[in-house]
Amino acid sequence: MTSAEGKLQRLRESQLARAKALVGVDPTNPEVPPPPGAVLADPTKLSHNKTYGRLPRFYVDRLVVCRNCGAEEVWPADRQKWWYEEAKGNINTQAVLCRSCRGAERQRKEAARAASENGMLAKRQRNET
Repeated sequence: MTSAEGKLQRLRESQLARAKALVGVDPTNPEVPPPPGAVLADPTKLSHNKTYGRLPRFYVDRLVVCRNCGAEEVWPADRQKWWYEEAKGNINTQAVLCRSCRGAERQRKEAARAASENGMLAKRQRNET
């Protein structure tokens, strides 16, 4: 393993350890202070979420266990902020797949979509003749 690979591996391990330590933190609780490294939420950008529950005040790194392969991965706070506030994702959604499984699923869907489009094109061509 090269030094760059080792450094990356140590970084991932420290991110996982930090995310595991923050598992019990409730970012919606008004009495809980944001831990170090938390990203503050912008309530004006969360107004699209029509929920009866409390909205988060901050985001912390979350531990994600992939439902396909079981790998542990960190969903960083800054990516959560982007998902919920910029991409307008539903506040009740959470990551359930690791990056590699998400990529494989995306490729599978693209291949299925292409096969479907090719099938529809072939059907149109048969009907035209």
